[in-house]
Amino acid sequence: MIADLLYRCPACGAFDWLRENGCIHCGSTVEVHSRTEISVNGQRKNIADWYQQVMSFALPLTDKGLILESKKIRVAKEVASCLYKGYAGITATHYIREPFDEGRLMLFDNRLVFSGTEEKNIPFESISSVTIESHTVIVVSRKYGPLFFDFLEESGKKWEDCIRKAVMQFHQPEKILEYFPRIRFSGKAWRGAETNTGPGHHKVSRHKWFWKNSSIFYKSVRVIARNIVKMIFSVRIDGLENIPKKGPAIMLANHLSFLDAIILGMFFPRNIWFMTKNSQFYSSFLYWFLPLTGAFPVRRYTIDGQAVRNTIRILEAGHIVGIFPEGERSWDGRMLPFKYGCLRLVLALNYPVIPVGISGAYELMPRWTTKIKRVPVHVNIGAPVKFEHVPASMQTEEKIKEASDQLRNYIVGLMDDNQKN
Repeated sequence: MIADLLYRCPACGAFDWLRENGCIHCGSTVEVHSRTEISVNGQRKNIADWYQQVMSFALPLTDKGLILESKKIRVAKEVASCLYKGYAGITATHYIREPFDEGRLMLFDNRLVFSGTEEKNIPFESISSVTIESHTVIVVSRKYGPLFFDFLEESGKKWEDCIRKAVMQFHQPEKILEYFPRIRFSGKAWRGAETNTGPGHHKVSRHKWFWKNSSIFYKSVRVIARNIVKMIFSVRIDGLENIPKKGPAIMLANHLSFLDAIILGMFFPRNIWFMTKNSQFYSSFLYWFLPLTGAFPVRRYTIDGQAVRNTIRILEAGHIVGIFPEGERSWDGRMLPFKYGCLRLVLALNYPVIPVGISGAYELMPRWTTKIKRVPVHVNIGAPVKFEHVPASMQTEEKIKEASDQLRNYIVGLMDDNQKN
């Protein structure tokens, strides 16, 4: 529901504010016109503008440094389940989440405190990553590793934003560039081993059970599913001629909806091997089916070396790897900053990049709802481009930002073309 994103009143900034069509604190009226436009007190704006207003409010703070206290939550830890194997030599450890306690979470100006059967004190200086999946906020600390806080009675997005803002204020004047897969600060340059000079040093081992191609069964399913998608949704695809008929490439697209990967996977003439968050492999069916599609797991809340090695294996086998460089779906329809790790991989591997601009998918199924609305979706595939090859040992923040700006301009241009057509 919309209150999961607009968790504070855009007029007065109060939490737990929306009842029916207004704020219970200040009496402001709210009218939802569509999934992209909302009126507050008769003032009609894009949902992204109202979300920016919500984000502009200061954090509430008591004399003891307490900012927020949650309602009932469940906390889980990460447990290695089994070894995941797939086509193109993919291999990865499959992780599951094991709930171990219930209680409440308190956010202070310098730490998180979980109070349940046992208390966990997480100082901000020990936190290395903060992100969210559905209503589960994931906090990685040096002491406890990944902890999954599942908010059962309130917006997890509220908690992610407030934790991030509190962590940001704690680390000032240092500027945080991104919060996952690792908190990165501005002005930090990366330096690798001096022997790391290019793609030749990114070779990975093969396995005896190596199979190059994806499942023949899945290829048949794609044909059937494509026709079903055409009947349900209005999907327009431009630029299919820009997809190389063979050879490795990296497809990079903006990410507006859970259905983006399904639409791209169905309509691309070649199979896309998607980097997929580990939690998508949660059920027995998906654990069986996703490997058939070429999908492979990534723990996006931490630096995942296995995912990098699998990406290289897939490319060396001559396939197309699909990555959403924002690292997650947009909450408000605006494009998020691109992840440094994605750009570092693109620059180091030096394979062709296929830029893709998607429009209309946010109205189709935004991140704050599970309901699908039948609206036109336009996918525009650009011609392959090659970025300047920069070995990992020579990558700096400036070079990564330059590549990010170039890629962003490519994708925004494709989205603008969608609007014109």
